[in-house]
Amino acid sequence: MNYSELRRYFGPYQFYAVCSLIILATAYLAFSFGFNLSQEQQQLLTQLKSSSENLRVENAALSQQVNVMSVELDIAQSTQGNLSQEIEQALSREVSLRKELAFYQQVMAPELNATGLAIDGFAIEKTLSDGYFRFKLVLLQQDKIKTTLNGNLRLILHGSESGQPVSYSLAQLTKEESEPLQFIFKYFQMLEREFQLPPNFSPEKVVISADVYKYKRKLGEVSKTFDWVLSSSE
Repeated sequence: MNYSELRRYFGPYQFYAVCSLIILATAYLAFSFGFNLSQEQQQLLTQLKSSSENLRVENAALSQQVNVMSVELDIAQSTQGNLSQEIEQALSREVSLRKELAFYQQVMAPELNATGLAIDGFAIEKTLSDGYFRFKLVLLQQDKIKTTLNGNLRLILHGSESGQPVSYSLAQLTKEESEPLQFIFKYFQMLEREFQLPPNFSPEKVVISADVYKYKRKLGEVSKTFDWVLSSSE
């Protein structure tokens, strides 16, 4: 059935009324569909804007963290560089000091290089007996390659007696006059002995000397002078 037949069948007024209703219904449906679609798109746009804002905030926070980490990395690298430079300078100073020490040892105490023996410590203390004293002496070996050292020690006290300079050997001041003060060690050794001072003798300094041997071969002599100072523990 075509347009003309419909018009004749319903009549002109009824036909246009039906067409108008159809057009209005179509327009309403189209408007409703468009409105709903617009609402959905608006919601989607709002969600996209919210997501975009969240991503922008997260991106700004991440950028800030990256900047902070970059600064920290620069500081760490700079600190590491400074530490490396300080370590190199310290090592260089150590090498220089070792060279200076070796030089002064050769100038001031050449016997240390020849014998390897060092008189490391010396102390004098009073005993409970009036006029008697005890000395303690520490010997050690300075060579890196340790070998057994042996020898005899001589101890001479220099001072004044009745206004005159006088010297006494340890053998003169001890009861064991026939027993020499001997040492034998590989790393270190402590020696001690008691002695008695003459009544009118005022000691001023002590000279210690040693003949150093490696087995039966003499390596040289060592000598060191100490002021007469009593140990503060007494």
